[in-house]
This record gives sequence, structure tokens and C-alpha cells, in this order.
Amino acid sequence: MKIRTLTLTAASTLAMTLAGASAHAEEYKAVILQSLTGGAAFIGKNVADGAVLAAEELNEQGFFGEGNSLVFEVEDDATDRTQTLSLITRLAADPEVLMVVGPTSGSVAMAGANVANEREFPVMTTTNSMEVLENGPWSFIMTQPASITMPFIADYTAETLGVETCAVIGVKDNEAYVALQRMYEDLITEAGVEIVSNDGVALADSDFSAVATKIATSDQDCVFVGTPAAQGANIILQLKQAGLDPDTAILGHNAFASPTFIEKGGAAVEGVYLIGAWVPGGDTEFSSAFATNFEEKMGFPADEWNAMGYSGMQVVAHAIRDAAEAGNATREGVRDALGEQKDVPVVVGTHTYSLNEERVPYFGMKVLQVKDGEFTVAPQ
Repeated sequence: MKIRTLTLTAASTLAMTLAGASAHAEEYKAVILQSLTGGAAFIGKNVADGAVLAAEELNEQGFFGEGNSLVFEVEDDATDRTQTLSLITRLAADPEVLMVVGPTSGSVAMAGANVANEREFPVMTTTNSMEVLENGPWSFIMTQPASITMPFIADYTAETLGVETCAVIGVKDNEAYVALQRMYEDLITEAGVEIVSNDGVALADSDFSAVATKIATSDQDCVFVGTPAAQGANIILQLKQAGLDPDTAILGHNAFASPTFIEKGGAAVEGVYLIGAWVPGGDTEFSSAFATNFEEKMGFPADEWNAMGYSGMQVVAHAIRDAAEAGNATREGVRDALGEQKDVPVVVGTHTYSLNEERVPYFGMKVLQVKDGEFTVAPQ
């Protein structure tokens, strides 16, 4: 377990003391519950790091009002259902905790959302699973569902690249990945692209020589790989080793938007197209400042999930502040404020985050391409 608690800055404390207002200082407590270990740690740890930076900066800026602060802890769901249920139950029993930012992956998020709704406790899960929203009014999703994200890469496949045939390789034992793949298949089929082969792999698989040989010796304009970053890099490496035509476009979804993809794939993933909400280094003043601050603090550049955690915490902070300003800094007040967030400045996508009437987030995506070992905005 990793715990971080923010306190008032010395300057704020002094100002409050001089004003005689220290008794009125408010502390709003939230818990960042992410997969610091386990299968989803490549997402959860980075989301947590981004959220921590956002919380620290917001406190330093006096975002919650003079003398007020966000107090938070970081907990590990370990990508484990039992541990998640135990933590959500314990946190819901603590009246000082207003809400939880997490859990991370779909399977544990569903379990956590179920308990949170039973206990009327707000959670903003990292997953994009719509089932989290269907669990009840106390559960939210931080990331966009497939219906919003996949059209970006499907349209690029059919319209920008103009492909006519495509082979698909995707994870068969994870519902979230299956949903993304099916959405992609439906969209490109509607656009007139023929799917010439469709191969499923398990998350634990590492030998893809048979499917790689089959696809490398077949004729298609593109290959879509819908797997986690490290596994996708391995698949692409084996496709290239099997002799895949270098003119074949290779595409993936936002699971590839991780440094792990480039680290594991090396030269083999050069030229791969993917979708991502984060443009490395930032592409606005706000996002560039985040990139600079994050690297200065952490010693390495921010990735997609660092940026997502930072953005998610911006949304949470606005909701907590709105609830407090309305005189209702309670769990119910925060839940209501979360559902009403519109045009929150964020560092991802089109740089504003809004929820619609069904609590579905929208902040847009960009099509990226690996160029010279880095993620860059793809040619339009």
C-alpha cells in the first residue's frame, strides 16, 4: 500500500492564521484506488501517478479555496476482485472519504461499482465498460467507451488509408478487448472493408508463429491487432519475422499508447497506427505544462495513462469544488456534481472533458503513428 497525504502549504497556513480563519479550513478526502500491481499495473500505476500530480498542483494553486485542500491516499486494487471488494467496503465505511478514483480494469471495476452502489458511495473507475454505469447512479467511468473511440481508427483505416481487406488478431478472453475489436470490425465492414481472417489469442499467449505465418503468407491490405501493448508488440514482431509485406498497414487501439509498446517492439513497430488521447509532449499550453512538470518530477516522460490520470483528477476536483461551493460537500453532492461536469479543461483528446446525460465521458481521440521510435500525430 502506498499512501500520500497532502497538507496545506506554509503560505496558505500563515495566511489563514493571520486572518483568524484556520478553524474554517476544509479538507476533502478522496482515495486513488488503482492497480499498482497485478495484470493491469501498466495502466493503474501510471493513472495513479498522473492523479497524484494533479492533486498536488491543484492544492498548490488553492483550487479548493483559501486554506482548503484535497487530502488523498493511494491504494492498490492489485487487479484482484477480492482485494478490490475489501477495499471499497472499508473505504465506504469511512465517513470522511467522499469518493474513490478507481478501480482500474473492467473485471475489478465491475465488482467495485456493484459494492459502491449498494453503499451509495461514488466511484470513478478507470475502465470504459458501460456495465459500470448500468450498475447504478454512484458509479462513473473515466475513459471513453468503444462507441466513441473506435470510429477514430476505423475511419482512418477505411477513409484515410483506403484499405480494402484486413486481417484481425484479437484477445478472446477479456471482455473489454473483445468489445473494442467487435466495434472496429463492425465499423470497417460498414465502410466496405472486407475482413479476410479473424484470429483469437489468449492474454497468456506468447507464441504467435502459426498465426503470423498464416497472415504473412496471405493477401491483405492491413492487419488490426487488438491486444495489450506488450503482447501486441510481440505479435507484430513475429508477423515481421514471418515475412509480412512491409506495405501492409498495421493498426491497433489505445492499449498500444504506452511506452511498453515501443520498448518491446523496437523497429518492428515502426509505422504502426493507433489511437490515443495523449500527444506526447503535449499540444496545448496546458498539456505541455503537464508534460514538463511530470517529467521534471518523475524523471521520465508522461504516457497516455499518466495523462489520463491527471485529467481524471481534474474532473474529480471540479466536482468536489462544485459540491462544496453549493454547500453540499457530501457523497451525494459529489455524485450529483460529477454527473453534471461539462467542458472541464484536460490534457487529453480535444482538451475538454464532458459527461452526457447518461454519464458517458467525451474528450475525443487522435490517430497516432510510431515514427522514429516515438508516438506522433498520424498524417491526415
